[in-house]
Amino acid sequence: MPTVAILADIHSNIQALESVLREAKHCGAERIVFLGDIVGYGGSPAECVKLVRELGGACVMGNHDAEIQDVRQRGCTFSDPDWTGSEYEAGLAHSARCLDADQAEWLAALPYRMKLPGGFGAHGSLDRPEAFNYIDDVESARPTLDILRKETFKVGFFGHTHVQGIFAEDEDALEWLDETRVRIPAGLACAVTVGAVGRPRHDAEGRAAWVLWDSDTGVVDFRKTVYNRIGAARAVALAGLPMESSLALLTHEEITAILNRD
Repeated sequence: MPTVAILADIHSNIQALESVLREAKHCGAERIVFLGDIVGYGGSPAECVKLVRELGGACVMGNHDAEIQDVRQRGCTFSDPDWTGSEYEAGLAHSARCLDADQAEWLAALPYRMKLPGGFGAHGSLDRPEAFNYIDDVESARPTLDILRKETFKVGFFGHTHVQGIFAEDEDALEWLDETRVRIPAGLACAVTVGAVGRPRHDAEGRAAWVLWDSDTGVVDFRKTVYNRIGAARAVALAGLPMESSLALLTHEEITAILNRD
């Protein structure tokens, strides 16, 4: 089976997406799949959707993607008088304005789950994928693990949390090869959260997070890619989005350096 690069939570960050795709190619990825939330938060939604579709469009629906059509039908606005200060709502409105009708319809038609080589993928969880539940510990992973246990391929990949992690029915059975690579034994039900390309969390260096999956060996490689965060933050600011959406992409040192400029 092909080696697969698994990307989630692009969030309109074309700088991060392009950098990750270059690294995935360098790593020998033979296929690219996307686990939702192509849009929202960032400054370049139309560019990200265009690129994902050009790459084959193998993608599931994320919660941001699911809202775009409704936001467009409301005139790209919200009832909350303070919505322009909300990262979530302002990001959705910007995405809805930037996408053309064909792009919005494509997002609306995305499935909630997919099969991929040696496993499954969804944005939130497998038990109720349309509810976009979070998998962030063994307890929240349990309904998904119960489903995977009954499948031929017992590994699932998920986004939504923006944090990389792995949750198995028997975590002692996981074989860590080094700090970033883990082998999942055949027959072990396991849920992998791949992190976020466009808006990563809990990484001091602010790198774009994704996963390289080799189903033949059962090895998950948790990858982190350096990209032009300053450019991405600038694109957010130029789009008129909340300052918090720009600052979320920068490290503490970068923010301090900007504030201390003469």
